[in-house]
Amino acid sequence: MPVHFSTLQLFDSAQGSLVEIELAHPDMPPGERRWLWIEPNWVTLLHAVNEGTPTLRVFDGAVLALEGQRGELRWHNGRRNEISAEPIASLRPEFRRLVHQHLN
Repeated sequence: MPVHFSTLQLFDSAQGSLVEIELAHPDMPPGERRWLWIEPNWVTLLHAVNEGTPTLRVFDGAVLALEGQRGELRWHNGRRNEISAEPIASLRPEFRRLVHQHLN
């Protein structure tokens, strides 16, 4: 049985999308969430290092800093992605397919 997901938060940039998803599968605890960075042909799982705050989240490979609806994903290797919140939280179809493949 495939793992299904729903999009909780979505941030888009010119290079990709940062998304928080909630997973649904009978073998998983209810409410399990994951953060993913999605680029064309690639999905990166970001593990939260701590709970963070509404304006700052620290992951194992990056830091998400938000100011209102805009922000920046700062990677530990020095790369930076300017992002903006998408209130409708609907992934691009090609990114939705990549997440589905990543989860299953």
